[in-house]
Amino acid sequence: MSKDYQDSQSCRQEVMYTKDSQKKRFIPVYIKKDFVATGWLGVRIVGPQYIRFGKHSFDDTAKELIKLIIEDEIQQESNKNKQTDQSSKPSPPIDKKPVDNTDNQVKPTENNHANSAQTPLKKPIEQWKRKDIIQWFDDNHIHQELADLYDFQCGTDLLLYGQCLRPDWQIEYQAISERYELKYKKKLYRDQFVILVGAINRLQPSNSKLCNIS
Repeated sequence: MSKDYQDSQSCRQEVMYTKDSQKKRFIPVYIKKDFVATGWLGVRIVGPQYIRFGKHSFDDTAKELIKLIIEDEIQQESNKNKQTDQSSKPSPPIDKKPVDNTDNQVKPTENNHANSAQTPLKKPIEQWKRKDIIQWFDDNHIHQELADLYDFQCGTDLLLYGQCLRPDWQIEYQAISERYELKYKKKLYRDQFVILVGAINRLQPSNSKLCNIS
């Protein structure tokens, strides 16, 4: 994929037919290391798998592409086998005996109420500290490695970073993925970063006078 590919009307029709109409899976392959897909193409290739030529040697990148194709075939075959096994298994008998859960029920107490009031979502974002941000990452199912990579210390850091993402989050994804791979020696997939972007976009500052980054 390249700028010419994104601007091509025929290529656009092919991708839309494959992705939207046929619901087919495909692995995006970038032929230039500095190209970032946007618009109609960027929306349709969001996912964990892609290949970019030019960043590493051609042979290494080609091997990585072959590896992804093989892994995808294995995963598809595994999913088919699971569906076959589940459909062939008889339904377990239903136990109609009532279950007494009285002892397992958690009764509301003043301590429980106090603890729930301390969760990050119950207080203004501007008051969040490091521990609140870590819990926010966990609540939104964002990879812990990203929390350690960013090292945000207060809620305002998150809000200001959200402003950095608004022009084009995919540009920021490219920069962060390089830092991530350098630190953890593994790839940061696009869908992992998208979870972070979505969670930050849902944050609402309590102070409308929060400064903007221009």
